[in-house]
Amino acid sequence: MPQNEHYQNDILYVMQPIRNLLLALGAWPTIKKERSVYQKAYNLLLICISYTLLFCDFVPSILYWFIEATSRIRLQMIPFLLYDFMSVGQYGIFIFRYNQLKRCLMHVEEDWENVLNVDARNIMLKSARIGKRLITICGIFMYSAVITFRTILPLFQGKIITDQNITIRHFSCPGYFFSLNVQVTPVYETIFIIQFVIGFIPVSIVTSACGLTAIFVEHACGQLKILISLMTTLVQKQWQKEHEVNTMLAEIVNHQMRVRNFLRLVQHTLQEVYILEIAVNTASLCILVYFMLVDWENRNIATVCTYCISITNVTIHTFLFCYTGEQLTSQAEKVAIASCELEWFRLPDKKARSIILLIRMSNAPSKISAGIFIDLSLKTFGNE
Repeated sequence: MPQNEHYQNDILYVMQPIRNLLLALGAWPTIKKERSVYQKAYNLLLICISYTLLFCDFVPSILYWFIEATSRIRLQMIPFLLYDFMSVGQYGIFIFRYNQLKRCLMHVEEDWENVLNVDARNIMLKSARIGKRLITICGIFMYSAVITFRTILPLFQGKIITDQNITIRHFSCPGYFFSLNVQVTPVYETIFIIQFVIGFIPVSIVTSACGLTAIFVEHACGQLKILISLMTTLVQKQWQKEHEVNTMLAEIVNHQMRVRNFLRLVQHTLQEVYILEIAVNTASLCILVYFMLVDWENRNIATVCTYCISITNVTIHTFLFCYTGEQLTSQAEKVAIASCELEWFRLPDKKARSIILLIRMSNAPSKISAGIFIDLSLKTFGNE
């Protein structure tokens, strides 16, 4: 029997935003039950459709980059191509790490089922709200960007009439379409709409990556806050029997180990996602800033505004990942400080020595990183 009678509503509240995105991509793990044959076939169909659309966007751009693009245009296209590459890679990680992702989600659900008390539930809900805000902010910026770059900007650029009196209309994503005349109606309109629809897939993938990180890390932060509460209760309560102290100590140690095992699982599941995020966003920022400065010198105000929007979007997206990692690091430091400030002398003499091991465990750093190279923190964001 779950200790938290509201756990189903709580889990729905926490998971719903990211659940809807991953369900649409066919990458949402079924928790606590096996997928039926119908579900497997349906998810496989969604995955095939998503990858087909992604490559319909990616392959023509790659061909254009190799065959028709000038050196300047090739350099300008690199951020777009890197973004598509990152989306394809992250989507593959979600699919091939299905079982690990399922274990992470099951861990979160079990914690909600076995909430210790009302105060602990309120702590977890507060952390969950922060995670949902981060997902909302990421979604607003990412989906606003795809609408801007896939519709407004190509139309804003207008038409170009060549010396041969040929009208050229812009696409959001330059592509090589072999002998197909893409400038005639309705071919142009069809490709334009297809590119607009496809744009929502990579954005959904990237938002899912940010959302999973926010949910898992903020959940861990909530568990660390509960750990501080447990440690404080240990030394403030007037213990009458020694076995009660042993029970409480065991509960604290088990809670601490459970949080650490969860973070280790999250790190193993999503570390490649973080590597792609940091590497692609850093490279894109360098290129975008360079072209913004070049066009600023040439007084191309419309193009400068385009680059400013791109830079802002990439910067905020990177900041959300680093801010989430900073939240975990900061909360882990609070646990370490709280363990060192415990009034151990309130415990029975023999049990006071157990605090030494608890302090040692609490001072071991808890963080998430991009592989083993870069910690996700505000310091990392500043160094970029």
